[in-house]
Amino acid sequence: MRANDLLLWLSARREGSWQQFRAGVEEICTDDSEDASAESSAEDVGEFPLHQQLRLDFERLAHVEFFASGCEDGWRVVPPTLAAQPTADGARAVLCGARSPSFSERMRRAASDSVCETLAPSGIPEVYRFTARDTATLAKMAEQAGLHFQPDAALAILSHLPPCDPPKATSELPVGSDWIIHEFDATALCWRKTDRRGANTARLGLFRFMHRFQRPTYFLRRGSQTSKLPRAVGLFIVLKRSRHRLLRYGASAQSLCLPAICRPPRLMERALVLCSGLPPTYDPATASLTYVDVPHDIARLAAELLRQPLT
Repeated sequence: MRANDLLLWLSARREGSWQQFRAGVEEICTDDSEDASAESSAEDVGEFPLHQQLRLDFERLAHVEFFASGCEDGWRVVPPTLAAQPTADGARAVLCGARSPSFSERMRRAASDSVCETLAPSGIPEVYRFTARDTATLAKMAEQAGLHFQPDAALAILSHLPPCDPPKATSELPVGSDWIIHEFDATALCWRKTDRRGANTARLGLFRFMHRFQRPTYFLRRGSQTSKLPRAVGLFIVLKRSRHRLLRYGASAQSLCLPAICRPPRLMERALVLCSGLPPTYDPATASLTYVDVPHDIARLAAELLRQPLT
């Protein structure tokens, strides 16, 4: 699997520029059709390049940080970490971060008091999951293997995230006549083309400004105030006033489902993904994403941060 090779390459380099990451993807992954994840069809801005899809997958799986503090112009690999989550009958942990060719064997030797499960989903590195009778057993295993250990990983992330509320900072809409502008329709859950006048006169709306060869930029109009903000945050601010019941929870599978166009903020998504170690599955028939093995308390906290009811 080429995604495994890419993670090994990144682990050996430890950090680098965005251009180096793209070059690594082109060299290692571009001729491997299995890495072209079907999940990319869930994105709402044209075709999603492979390097961007891999970047998002590696971020949400907590393998690599991009454009974070200390690597503002590129990336760095997360130190090898066991991210744990309590379960109804014990505890489960997911292996995150840097790897080496001998790493899997070292992990299996350390996992004498736990069950090691290896999954090989298409398009991402192999997933190593460990189950044990309690969190202390997993912590001991991490110590023996020389790993960092994070208990209650999902809760630790969510407890540090702000809710999706309107920001206080203000900005101006981009100037120029060559922008392509869309407004998010909170009723139909889609983007509709508009113009600068529509953006300037909106009482409440999220607007996407697109320019050739650049990633989209998102602006929230609220009254006479304009704020630049991340796409997901803006979406849920606008959706708070809609009557959609966006978040559906299935107790039997501990699944959290929502429309793909309403993908949550990235750190929140990392928390949801670390519950299982697997990215969400995309259903093209319903255009929805489903996260599995999400405990009800984690789903409820995520819903509160998104300002959405959980049904």
